[in-house]
Amino acid sequence: MPERLSSSRLHAMAYACGALVLASLTAWHYLMGHYSRILPIAILAIMMSTAALMAENAYARRLPAYLVLISGYLAIAVEAPYLEASGALWMGVPPILATLLLPPGAALLLNVLLAPMWLFLINSVLSTPAGGLQYFTLVIISILPLGWYMQQTRLLKTTDQFDMQSGMLSRDALSERLIAEVARARVLNQSLSALVIHLPQLDMANEQFGQTAQDTLLTTFCQVVQRNSRRGDAMGRHRHSVFWLLLADAGEAGALIVRERLTHALEETPLPEIGAIEAQARICHLSDDECAERFEQRLIRRGFNLLEPDT
Repeated sequence: MPERLSSSRLHAMAYACGALVLASLTAWHYLMGHYSRILPIAILAIMMSTAALMAENAYARRLPAYLVLISGYLAIAVEAPYLEASGALWMGVPPILATLLLPPGAALLLNVLLAPMWLFLINSVLSTPAGGLQYFTLVIISILPLGWYMQQTRLLKTTDQFDMQSGMLSRDALSERLIAEVARARVLNQSLSALVIHLPQLDMANEQFGQTAQDTLLTTFCQVVQRNSRRGDAMGRHRHSVFWLLLADAGEAGALIVRERLTHALEETPLPEIGAIEAQARICHLSDDECAERFEQRLIRRGFNLLEPDT
């Protein structure tokens, strides 16, 4: 069993707990003799169970969240007339549900639009300016932790310069390094070349041989590139199986030598299940009148060409 549960597995467990709560509420109504309130809650429990079963389906990522949100809203709406004095306690459930299950912007908009309905349904006493102020305070408080978390996530993405799997430069860091290398080449009047490398075996290694073989292939590839490149060269991962090797102060002849040395070294490094490492590499040389943005777009197009089957 993996050390860390996947996000979809955690969502499925949370939805299953919600379905269990609704099923317990159904049993409570049965024991208390509230027979008219059993059927709606039972249907909502089934909807919640369906969402739990669909949570690990990669093709319907948002649908389970929508089912849970609808089930939660309907459960509160059905039980609202019977809440009486406990209405103030349940007033915070709708905004928290929306915040957990929807993007921040959509959750905030939905909470504001549905505020009059919740204030009216949950408790008529709360349909006052003071009750409205309490509700909107809950909306703001519920959105703050998620907003802080998303800000920290964006900050980590912008500050993290290395790809987590390969240890090479990440896509954003690679783009920044390319701009810096182009500026450096212009100032020092030097050449700049780049190798666009496609590793086709990386696309199918996981499906054919498992995650361990894919990680071994990626690690070996990085080691071979590091041994056969110069100290000042920069290697980054632009796509899943497409890599850029920036060759500072290298013309087309120098880039050709690096490409031949690298591809030969990869072919001479067999792996137990995969065999010899196959790599397709194309050379791109910075033109005299070419800016960094155009050079980057040319590298991107060259990478897409390598991904085509006929290339």
